[in-house]
Amino acid sequence: METIDLEGICCQVVRRHGRRVRLVFHDGSLRVVLPRNIDPQPIIDRHRKWILEKYAWFRRQRVLAEQLEVVRRTNEEFVGLVREQCRRSGEILGVRPLGIGFRRMKSKWGSCSAGGKISLNTCLQALPDELVAYVVFHELAHLRERNHGPGFKSLIRSAFPHFRDLDRQLKLYSLKIL
Repeated sequence: METIDLEGICCQVVRRHGRRVRLVFHDGSLRVVLPRNIDPQPIIDRHRKWILEKYAWFRRQRVLAEQLEVVRRTNEEFVGLVREQCRRSGEILGVRPLGIGFRRMKSKWGSCSAGGKISLNTCLQALPDELVAYVVFHELAHLRERNHGPGFKSLIRSAFPHFRDLDRQLKLYSLKIL
């Protein structure tokens, strides 16, 4: 993989079939995805300001993430917390999952299948109770509203009026844990 240095920022060049050019920050480095026949340097030069601003923002987020506290709880404590949150949230939403599974996920905290099962990231075990409750509620809300449209947001807002702050905290924990 070829790399280009932009003022200390590692820019990885990924060549693909296709016509689209994309600039993506991934794990603190920039990925420039482009067709095989395009020179990456003019693209990097054209987007230099955005790249530098985004990199500075990412570094600030990393510093904030490192300051977060992780919770130490046993597997049994974690499963008990999730079950209790499922019960509470299920009563509020009037739903019940067909199953609850736990697995390591690289980029998300939970998911809800079309069949009514929810999967939760095992890394949730290290998050504060409120964030675990929020993720569980979020996934159970998908049993009523499949997408993130207005109806879904209304459900979330009804139980977590400060959900935007919780989303920000989850993103910071993602940098620290995932």
